[in-house]
Amino acid sequence: MIKDTLQQNEDLVPNDKQLAALKEHFPACFKQDGSFDLERFKAAIADKTNVVQEGYELKFLGKSYAKLLASTDTTTVIQPDEAHNSLPENANSENIYISGDNLDGLKHLLKAYSKSIKCIYIDPPYNTGSDGFVYQDNFNYTKDSLQEKLSISEDEAERILELTKRGSASHSAWLMFMYSRLLLARDLLTDDGVIFISIDDNEQANLKLLCDDVFGEENWVGTIIWKNATDNNPTQIAVEHEYVITYTRSKSLLESEWKSKVSEIKQLLVKKGDELAEKYKNITTLKAEYNSWYKSHKSELWPLDRYKYIDSGGIYTGSQSVHNPGKEGYRYDVIHPVTKIPSKQPLMGYRFPKSTMDELLENGKILFGEDHTKIIELKLYAKEYSAKLSSIIDFDGRIGSYDLKDLFPNSKTLFTNPKPVKFVNQFISFVLTNKEDIALDFFSGSATTAHAVVQLNAEDGGNRKFIAVQLPEVLNPENTSQKAAYDFLKENNLPTTLDYIGIERIKRAAAKIKQEHPDKELDLGFKHYTLVEPNQNTLDKLESFDGSALLADTTIMEDFGKPTILATWLNADGYGLTATAEEIDLAGYTAYYFQKNLYLIDAGFNLESMKALLGKYDATGHFNPENLVLFGYSFPDWSINEMIEKNLRVLNDSEKNLKINFAVRY
Repeated sequence: MIKDTLQQNEDLVPNDKQLAALKEHFPACFKQDGSFDLERFKAAIADKTNVVQEGYELKFLGKSYAKLLASTDTTTVIQPDEAHNSLPENANSENIYISGDNLDGLKHLLKAYSKSIKCIYIDPPYNTGSDGFVYQDNFNYTKDSLQEKLSISEDEAERILELTKRGSASHSAWLMFMYSRLLLARDLLTDDGVIFISIDDNEQANLKLLCDDVFGEENWVGTIIWKNATDNNPTQIAVEHEYVITYTRSKSLLESEWKSKVSEIKQLLVKKGDELAEKYKNITTLKAEYNSWYKSHKSELWPLDRYKYIDSGGIYTGSQSVHNPGKEGYRYDVIHPVTKIPSKQPLMGYRFPKSTMDELLENGKILFGEDHTKIIELKLYAKEYSAKLSSIIDFDGRIGSYDLKDLFPNSKTLFTNPKPVKFVNQFISFVLTNKEDIALDFFSGSATTAHAVVQLNAEDGGNRKFIAVQLPEVLNPENTSQKAAYDFLKENNLPTTLDYIGIERIKRAAAKIKQEHPDKELDLGFKHYTLVEPNQNTLDKLESFDGSALLADTTIMEDFGKPTILATWLNADGYGLTATAEEIDLAGYTAYYFQKNLYLIDAGFNLESMKALLGKYDATGHFNPENLVLFGYSFPDWSINEMIEKNLRVLNDSEKNLKINFAVRY
């Protein structure tokens, strides 16, 4: 556990992960002494790629240090919020909220969710000088240890420590902060997974180069420009936009064209059209009723405010998609039904052949102008709507604050510049096309992404899951930007840390969605976990523990707590944060069983427990754990371990031919 991790981190160097990958795929390129034969590697890949000598990369102070941070394992443990997680709405939920440093959170997630996340959206600090970003970490590296691990000069080691110990908001500090996290995030993405990163001009250029380094320049999907404000006090240029930089793990595996059929407005129009068509059979009355409704609701219908017509088939608009884009298309006459004269042709002709046009005419899918001088349009019903993801999104950024105000009507501004739910759904809906996909936000903030995912599910009945990670920053009532959030949490008897604003927001959004969609079966709960760093007293116990001593310290289990040990182990063994172990009674001793693993955490396992375990292997067909894992601090008596190993050897050598592994964790 922690002691094992500390030892592994002590022996680690920044490029261990990359070397392990090379050894797995190119073992012939390593010599007997472990050195890497670059020339043999070049020969191995020569047929598939051009090897060039000149390179192009972003360099900054602390880049190797960031790699080191990404490579070291976390010494935090996962503490479940048992009271919250046991509530009926949360007990079976697959959504996850993690309170903790996102660097630690990503490392824990990689143990169980590697290559499992379809979509990541993050809104990191922009490093504007006024957003509070200052690089800080609690890794106690010395100048000498950094020189040794990173193979750098004394001067460079001192400069890196200056960034980490005193805090910095420089470009290098921000890049170091982001680089370690993006390196980990990439490994969480599915092969066709996509990451969206919000940013402004201050670090946009650096972030683009950083992502080229992490994801590969060839995996840049594009950059979305979000026009989100009106600058009434410009200097030279009125800045009225931000960016969403978009990368994928492997662009060759992305769909050739992104289309999203998920739209709250679409659902509203389809439902309204069906209601009116059912109620008014007379076409004139139907049109009049919809026209009246449309005029009073037009401002709410963006981006579908062009859908201003209705017939018995539903609400529709006219689309110019009969035009052939960019090159010469098909040429033929389409006769206007009133004037009997061919309608004006599009500049480049029609995009489909006459046979397709005849079929569209027969099915009433072509719209004519008042006379033949207007180019025809294609009738497009709201139920057929699918959007493209535009590189420019025009969306009022203030709506994010309105979203929060709707959920917290009696509170002042709880969060500065939260992203609007509809804005986030503008692009994540193009990626979360499978209704079982997982979305991650490791700068969760006000929990807009979690809200957006649940809202998507409400619209189409999906079962997408969210994972949110947020640092439990202690709020300061003397800080004017934090006072409203502090006061709200204090008044509601909640911890006065930033993560609890997000937690409360998800609860309130879920309640609102449940009220709006009472007939839908939706996962509106979430499991909550806190990442906890062992205190110095516990670390001292771990360091001084001696299993061979006559009076070894057996209180370490109490320091962590059994639920924390179990949650940390289940996740570390690849089962994730929503796995629930089954309690197994072994002659009065309680063990914990999940799939291939049986965990022995408490002290008190004895010969009678062992006999009961052997009997369970023999008598219960579905009980067949392959790994027996002990919490070493609960078993200081070496004779217990020896007894377990001896009996497992007998069981492994029996006619059942079992292969049961035995491990002790510290």
